[in-house]
This record gives sequence, structure tokens and C-alpha cells, in this order.
Amino acid sequence: MALASGPALAEAPGFTIDYDRLFAREADAVQRPSPGTEYLELPGPVIVERRGARVRATDQSGWGPAGCALGRLVTAAAAVLSCPDLFSERQRDRVAGQLLRGVAFFAANTVPAMDQAQARRAMQAALARERSKLALSCAARDAAPLAFAAHIAEDPSLRRFGKIFEMPRLPVTAPCH
Repeated sequence: MALASGPALAEAPGFTIDYDRLFAREADAVQRPSPGTEYLELPGPVIVERRGARVRATDQSGWGPAGCALGRLVTAAAAVLSCPDLFSERQRDRVAGQLLRGVAFFAANTVPAMDQAQARRAMQAALARERSKLALSCAARDAAPLAFAAHIAEDPSLRRFGKIFEMPRLPVTAPCH
């Protein structure tokens, strides 16, 4: 399995959650504990609180927020794409597989759900942005992101990501430690 690399498309929707649509879809479950405050408890559990235009969404699953995990996988995959010769084929395949699993999870669980083409464009755009941000030269100064990518390909990390992406829930990014 290979990581896809390509130009970021301007129309790529990105990995986002439409909270207005979420609150509209879940209108019957919205609690209003005080004026201007809306509160949703979703499966996972994921808690979403909206005050005016500000939204705070917190994953309380115990395994970690899937959106945060996806961000980490994008970073690892960007390092692998930037310096492929520093990774074994097995490591490259494992990082690619985890990224694709994370993208599929996000696409299926975000609001609105993303189709395969939208998810692919979002992934390509995220990889391009992250590669540009990292600006890796594949030299010793890049040791931290390269070591992180290698760590993602190890069995304990694969098991952890497997748990994160096991239970369907809104793929929020907080708390991201």
C-alpha cells in the first residue's frame, strides 16, 4: 500500500466538522444549560459545547480523539513521503495503512460525512501542507519527525491506533497530548 502524494487541490474540503450542521442534526438532544450555551453529549462519549461562535469538542472515550490521531498520522506520513529511503518498505506500508484507516474513520464520522473523493483530496492537501511545514532535509537535524514516523510503524502504535479508530464517534481533536 503506498501513500498518495499529489498537489493540494484548492477546492479540497479539508478535515473539518460542520458544527452548525451537527447541532441542527442533533437538535432534539441539544441541552441549553444557560442562555447562549448549547451542549451535546454524543456517543463515544464526545462532549460538544457551543457558546456563540465558539465550539469546544472533547473526546472522552479514553483512547484519545480520532482527529488528533489523524493529525499525527499525517505528520508521520509526511515524514515518510519526504524521506522514503530512510524507512523500510514495511514501515512505509504500515504508516500508509494507518493513515488510510484514519482518513476513512474521519470521512465516515465527520459531519457531513465525506465521500471517498473528498477524503482523498483532503488527505492529499493535508500531506502537502504538512510536508511544506516540516521542510525535511532527511538529515540528522530532522531526527525527531523521522523517529516519530518510525514509531508509528511499530506494533504498539498500530494497536493503539486500532483502538482509537475502533469505536465510531465524532473525530474531534481535543484533548491532543
